[in-house]
Amino acid sequence: MKKRMQQLAIVIVITTSLLLSGCSFSLLPDFDSPPDDDPLPDSGSDLPQSDPEFKVPLTDGFDFPVGDRNGKGWGVTGYGFLDWSNYSGTWHPGEDWNMYGSPTADLGKPVYAVANGIVRFSGFNSAQGNIIMIEHHLPDGRMVWSQYAHLQQRWVSEGEIVGRRQMIGTVGQGPNNTFSPHLHFEIRVRYLPQNGWPRTNGQAWPKSKVLEYYAHPTQFINSHRPAN
Repeated sequence: MKKRMQQLAIVIVITTSLLLSGCSFSLLPDFDSPPDDDPLPDSGSDLPQSDPEFKVPLTDGFDFPVGDRNGKGWGVTGYGFLDWSNYSGTWHPGEDWNMYGSPTADLGKPVYAVANGIVRFSGFNSAQGNIIMIEHHLPDGRMVWSQYAHLQQRWVSEGEIVGRRQMIGTVGQGPNNTFSPHLHFEIRVRYLPQNGWPRTNGQAWPKSKVLEYYAHPTQFINSHRPAN
């Protein structure tokens, strides 16, 4: 009994010292928390809280993110949805949109919000460059998130209410001009932070799990077009 009391006292002393020194520890299992320069960060799931002062407008349909509202003059000429990406070692969770013609023709061209919503993120990511994420509230109560990556410029800020077809930025090449110009575009049906990617602890998600979080962007838009 005396020995156990001595051990308990030692634990209390060590714990107190750690707290006072600013150090900490956890009895929870480790989670994969990649550094900022991880080429393709893993996924998380902290849903941002809505500010009660802002009333997010419901969507009245979805348009395409580039070209005219029907995406005329543009197409998915890079990775498509659920193509295997050798670059990331995962199933590609979005679509890579390009303007037809010259390989650099789309550089600096406008990118549009696909629907009414609220900007949940507008900033720089070391893996994908400038990113904008918009949260959309559907009339049936569901929420989805559209994400626009590799942007050259960002024209909206976090917390800003945006309308369908509002210009939000321009097509770019990712961080340090890593990629040829294109728009990486995603529709997420379950929340992931802006740096989310379909893998855990370096292991690619199976297609079935990717489909729990992501929708086929073109198919989703085509099934949610505006009435007029």
